[in-house]
Amino acid sequence: MHVESNKNDYNSKEIYPEVTRILYHLIHDIYSFFKTPQGLQLLSDLEEKKVLKIIFIPFEPYKISSYERYIFSKIEHLFDNKKVIIECNDILSDGFNNLTFSAVVTEVMLQFVGTNITKKPEKHFLSLNKRKKLERVILFNFLEQNNLLQKGITSFHWLNQSPDISIPNEYDDDIIQPQLYKHDNIVPLYEDTLFEILCPSGKKLICEKTLKPLLMGKPFLIWNYEFLNYIDFNNYKISGHSKEIETLNKTLFYFNWYKKIGIDINYFDLDLENPRCIQEKIIELCNMSIKDIEIKYSKTLEKANLNKKLIRKFMYKKLKDWYL
Repeated sequence: MHVESNKNDYNSKEIYPEVTRILYHLIHDIYSFFKTPQGLQLLSDLEEKKVLKIIFIPFEPYKISSYERYIFSKIEHLFDNKKVIIECNDILSDGFNNLTFSAVVTEVMLQFVGTNITKKPEKHFLSLNKRKKLERVILFNFLEQNNLLQKGITSFHWLNQSPDISIPNEYDDDIIQPQLYKHDNIVPLYEDTLFEILCPSGKKLICEKTLKPLLMGKPFLIWNYEFLNYIDFNNYKISGHSKEIETLNKTLFYFNWYKKIGIDINYFDLDLENPRCIQEKIIELCNMSIKDIEIKYSKTLEKANLNKKLIRKFMYKKLKDWYL
């Protein structure tokens, strides 16, 4: 639903099912939709009990802006009725609990919901990185400088390095994208590694990056560093120490999001008071044998298995709530 750019599409009369599911892009689209003839008709059909439930589901992951929270406050009264529900990928308002993954992410990840992998780690970590972004460049530099690349299975597509897919000479998303989430390509990578180092896009978006290891029952560390040492740190001297703290702040966004749905993703006893705890933990783990990690951090591995059960339950509930 992209109402703002296609308003004329919402002028005709519509026949709505008893349970009406609507995919939306922005909160503003919902706000605009309720002002169109079709939106007004839907509310009328609900009042007349021709429609029994309306569910708004986010199409793609995106962060909700302050403006959109303000816009939502103008239509929030419509959602006081339990028959009108909105699910979001981000916190929409105070006390908001209807957090979910977007429809796009859910559709792609459903193939892994029932997957039970055979754990036979030969490498310490897995790290899959597609697009070139500053944090991912810094991650590669960190692994290279500390001689850790050989400890893991890594993918850095802009460097033509990928164990999971064949990269064509000319980068083509239409060719690469379908391969990225192919079940038979992905599962062996998780079977052969103990944990994952993942590097999100840096936009505080809940997408498949964190969902995938959860579904596999694998612990993971979230990398968001934009510099490695004090030489690099000079590039951020205007921001000072606050830039280093902001790095961990981006990581804690994921911790807090998952905490709201009952999942603890603090693996390997991270000291979250230390902004460099992710770097230090990676070095610590890679200097241990896989067996020693399994012994020392047995509770982390147990937590990863528990989280797999919790995220499966969460996703099955969402599908039921969406009447799918």
